Amino acid sequence: MKTSQLLLKLLERVNRQTETPLRLADWSKSIKWVVDGEAFFWEVRAGLLHQVDTPEADIVLDCTQDTLRKVADRRLPLFIAIWATGDIQFQGSFADAYRLGYLFLDDSRKRKVVFLTHCFLNINTRFPQGCAFAGANVPMINTLLKHDLGIIQMPCPEFLCMGLEKELYGEIPESELRDCFRNIAAGVVDQIEAYLALGYEISGIIGMNPSPSCGVEVSKGKGTMLGLDRDTSEVEESGVFIEELMRLAEQRGLQDLPFFGIRRILPGEEGIDSRIQFLDSYLSQA
Repeated sequence: MKTSQLLLKLLERVNRQTETPLRLADWSKSIKWVVDGEAFFWEVRAGLLHQVDTPEADIVLDCTQDTLRKVADRRLPLFIAIWATGDIQFQGSFADAYRLGYLFLDDSRKRKVVFLTHCFLNINTRFPQGCAFAGANVPMINTLLKHDLGIIQMPCPEFLCMGLEKELYGEIPESELRDCFRNIAAGVVDQIEAYLALGYEISGIIGMNPSPSCGVEVSKGKGTMLGLDRDTSEVEESGVFIEELMRLAEQRGLQDLPFFGIRRILPGEEGIDSRIQFLDSYLSQA
């Protein structure tokens, strides 16, 4: 197969991928291929790669036809040829070379993620006897993994704003505590936007009911944490962190994000099976 045909094969493979227009949406570059001394040119235009005749180039890739054939036949990832083996020499920005290499990687990922309340994965931020597990809610994590989901652990706002053992619980003025929670929530929304911008599916933003911070449908002791009252009863409203997260998401135009809560399990408490069944059923329909 001729060099021009091999390059066309590569170009067509990339342009068929649904992620390519998203990855190239804000990237307008020209690429020069030098294959055994012969020059060929590509250009990023309208989110796709195009063959062009222009001799100008932002990045230059230099290799043999044998290397190009291996890349075209998927025997050698272009990313690896640039960054690991050195079979393809490049000139230009490292960021451009990295981004270009990403386009040609085969992807077995499901591209589906969940954002998970911190202490489902790390119960050490909870109070002693605050969880029926030694380190993480294993049945819950196994259920998420069964559905091939990437698990993004959200920061623990109580730890970051009040200390590991909540030594400032109820001592921080409401406006100051909400500001602290809001700043943490902003980082989570940044991540949500980044995943959505590249076509990932957000399968769930999972809070822990009835946490005063991370409860979704139910919270408990929110007023005591904010220093407003001494009521520790459960109420049908979100915790402070989830409130701020939802508010910021709405302000940024992120609609219909799948927020829901799973109730925590205390030592000796029943109900883990029904909660896992609910999670499994929800994810099966997502």
